[in-house]
Amino acid sequence: MVSSITLTNTLEYIQALWIATHQMGLPIALWRLPETQEIQGIIDLSGQPQKTVIDLEELHSGFAVSPFINPEADQSLFIHADIHFTLEQDPSTETYIFSDKNLPLNDPILQIRKENFYQTVENILQTRNYSSVISSRTSYQTQDADQAIFEDMVSKAIREMEEGKFQKVVLSRTITVPIKEDTNIIQTYFKLTQSYPLAFVSLISIPEHGTWMGASPEVIISTNKQKIFRTIALAGTQPYEPGVPLSEVMWKQKEIEEQALVSRYIINCFKKIRLREFEEEGPKTVVAGNLLHLRTDLTVDMQATQFPQLGTVMLRLLHPTSAVCGTPKEPAMDFISNHEPHNREFYSGFLGPVNIDGESHLFVNLRCTQWLSNRVIFYAGAGITTGSIPEREWRETELKTQTMRKIVGV
Repeated sequence: MVSSITLTNTLEYIQALWIATHQMGLPIALWRLPETQEIQGIIDLSGQPQKTVIDLEELHSGFAVSPFINPEADQSLFIHADIHFTLEQDPSTETYIFSDKNLPLNDPILQIRKENFYQTVENILQTRNYSSVISSRTSYQTQDADQAIFEDMVSKAIREMEEGKFQKVVLSRTITVPIKEDTNIIQTYFKLTQSYPLAFVSLISIPEHGTWMGASPEVIISTNKQKIFRTIALAGTQPYEPGVPLSEVMWKQKEIEEQALVSRYIINCFKKIRLREFEEEGPKTVVAGNLLHLRTDLTVDMQATQFPQLGTVMLRLLHPTSAVCGTPKEPAMDFISNHEPHNREFYSGFLGPVNIDGESHLFVNLRCTQWLSNRVIFYAGAGITTGSIPEREWRETELKTQTMRKIVGV
């Protein structure tokens, strides 16, 4: 099914798709890759995502979502691409081309469910019943840390690092805000894609796990059709001042050391699997919304190295990355578990399309929000080293939520 629809009609049509998935209890994922115009989406007609280890060589087309805590790698959720659609924008107009990829469904029950799904969508469009469905989840046990609590947590981490227990830990906090009655989550998502052209912008909803939206700047692993593996080391944060050339941006020693720890962690993972043939570029300054970060790109030719399983192997070694957990991983994870007053769930886990058109792109779930039926939870973290100043780390978490809060309108 291919049709051309205006931006206004696009919002209505995707809203109808969104409402239909909630009415039928189906998982849905929308995403847009960095520096692209095409929005993609998949719907799992089974109603339940598969809980599995993400094995890029074994899984069919779909979308993966992993929680932050996933020590055996078997708690990831996989949304099957029973329906795969795209929205490709015409750059000269405000028109989108909607295309259903019409993937073959060998199961006749799934085929019937697909027909019923699109009939539900048509009914919603005809009745114009665009009721504000945001999330099937109504409650979440969280405790928002105020400035004093967060800064005390940072101070404790610094003391333990000075005692030699670990080198770095990433601490996060939540901000819970009521949702305005007229909030339209699809419209909010489209605003997010426009505000973060260089990020991976996603919106997912899974029964029992709720609705999550985010704009992540950090690839954990990527494999393309040319069999090139890519990952990045992203760390260090400062405000972005438009007009200042990136080549003139100055970094403090604390941020340089923090980013170097992340780069070394990835290279040590390469060493564990005896991989020496990789290219390293950076660190360089990059823009992510209203912030600047230091980034190093690492790439591997999987054909030249005869390592076709590299994506799967590195995913298990890297998650959770030192950019969202710390170094060494185990003591940093213990500190997070013992001191953060909230459950991260999918925040700082990973998510992204798997084996879609022969490519897999998984990102760390950063700059993200969890949506409940009547409120939204913002997540933000900061990398803590012995050079950290608690008040500055608090301000960093405030900066990381500013753009998202403006887009949501709270």
